[in-house]
Amino acid sequence: MSDPAVPTARAAWLHAALAALVVAAVVTLVPMGPWRPAAEIVLFGCGLAGAVTALRRHRTPLVVGWRGLTLGLLFFTLSCLAEVLELAGVFPGPAGGVESGLDIAAYAAMAVGALGVVRGGPRRRDRSAWIDTATLLLAGALAALALSGNGRPTSGDLVEMGIGTPVLTAVLLIVCVPLAMSHGGRSVSTMALLAAAVLTVVGYGGRILAGTTLRDSPLLDPLPLLAVAALVLAGRHPAVALMGRRPESEQEDAATRVLGLGAALLVSPALLILWTMGHGGVGYVLGAGSALLTGMALWRLMALNRERERTRAALTASEARLQLLLENAADVIAIVDASGCVAYMSPAVQSLLGRPPADYLGRNAIDLADPRDQPRLRAAVAAAGSASDIESGVVDTDIRVQHSSGGTRWVEMRISGRIDAAGIEGWVVNLREVTDRKMFEEELRRQARTDPLTGLLNRAAFSESLAAATASIDPAAPPAVLFVDIDDFKSVNDSLGHAAGDDLLVTVAARLTADVRADDVVARLGGDEFAVLLSDADGDRLRDVADRLLTSLRAPMALAGTTVSATASIGGALAATGDTAERLLHAADTAMYTAKRSGKDSRALLDAAPGRI
Repeated sequence: MSDPAVPTARAAWLHAALAALVVAAVVTLVPMGPWRPAAEIVLFGCGLAGAVTALRRHRTPLVVGWRGLTLGLLFFTLSCLAEVLELAGVFPGPAGGVESGLDIAAYAAMAVGALGVVRGGPRRRDRSAWIDTATLLLAGALAALALSGNGRPTSGDLVEMGIGTPVLTAVLLIVCVPLAMSHGGRSVSTMALLAAAVLTVVGYGGRILAGTTLRDSPLLDPLPLLAVAALVLAGRHPAVALMGRRPESEQEDAATRVLGLGAALLVSPALLILWTMGHGGVGYVLGAGSALLTGMALWRLMALNRERERTRAALTASEARLQLLLENAADVIAIVDASGCVAYMSPAVQSLLGRPPADYLGRNAIDLADPRDQPRLRAAVAAAGSASDIESGVVDTDIRVQHSSGGTRWVEMRISGRIDAAGIEGWVVNLREVTDRKMFEEELRRQARTDPLTGLLNRAAFSESLAAATASIDPAAPPAVLFVDIDDFKSVNDSLGHAAGDDLLVTVAARLTADVRADDVVARLGGDEFAVLLSDADGDRLRDVADRLLTSLRAPMALAGTTVSATASIGGALAATGDTAERLLHAADTAMYTAKRSGKDSRALLDAAPGRI
């Protein structure tokens, strides 16, 4: 069986309006005597139904508070029943005593409910909650003492004047005002609860000031009854389910406590006025003045609290914007403390290096760099130094950083000068991935140094390698150069086409590379000319490599659907002490022309002894 539907806001307003109509009917149509409290029973019944709805249907978190209110309404209902019996002449003596006892029980239940509101929620074990509770008890006790100290004889009305009004006043000041006016707590239910308390206090308080019974005053008589209609709205409205929920932040909880403290300050002038009712004097003036003074101080306190809340909200919004920017920024921002450890890492590091920011906190910043780049990073940090001006100490460098997958990523790193500011002592580092740019630059460098057809080094790159090899020649293992020129290459182009000629050059490049050592250098100098740099050689190795290349090149190769045998003329020279790169390459070139004049498909070599072939 499904639960009944939760009452809607519209239904709550309709029930409240119905209760208000009942009040109007009671006040205007029902005559005094036993019929009046009998009619009020119907109204208190509406209030009871609203309180039960708050507990059972809306499941309000303020369970103790609404249970106390429910018991209070129940006792008031029973008190009305006892008053009916008294006015009807049925047990007039005992019924009057029972009525007063039920009224006292009703006010006590409401006080217990108020204590539950003050001590409810997340502050149940907080020392501040105990102080709030003590404040409520003290305010109610002092108010009762101030009003009952006038020496008036005990009567049924004295229960309302000496107990009911002080308790309701304390509840209004310390419970209802903070509950309704706290930041984020204002709702239809809290405002209706505040209205009910105000109507009750004004009604009973006005009765004390007027010095007459409540039902004899046409202006004051409806007020406590209308409070029941406000309770119907508070209990039946869906907003009651939000009352008493845990504050969203410590700031909101603190703001509620400030309101409670300010409201408690209003108890003092109220006590002064209550005391004056029984003793006369200038207490009314002093009470009104102190109430005004306290109200002004409370207003300023609330203004300062609102300003603090606006400042906090602005700061929170600023922090949220900053966090949003950091989370969506492609660049990584890091703070490295004075000891060289990572103190902060922005969220973008996860997309860059594959791990969340928390994994990098406390790690040495230098260790994040690739070991090959760590010396350069240390030099960059040292260059940033301890400049007092952040901009003057900025150092830019490109390094490789280690990725969680095991590889590396190139980053462009900007390191600020060492700074000492609030919350930052060390360096601010900005990292931007430049892996694609580095790969593009590397490709440009490769293209600038290699032959696009064969993939071998070009003339410029070969000249650099040859210059490095001849910069310091070891007589025991000098470098050597072989100059290779393809025989009759033009005839291949003319007969088979340029595509076949290109295939021939690619095949020659592959065979030259396969027949030398890995540390030797093979290059295409241009057209059909190739060169081989032997890193360390002697006369025997020079001849052996030259003969091996000639044999390899003679092997048939398939070009343009036909088989072709290519030959080459090879000239070689062994470097001597004092030779330059240009002189060694020229000697090999000269030897190649010697081999070509001798009939092609041959070699001519110059060893360390100049002129010997």
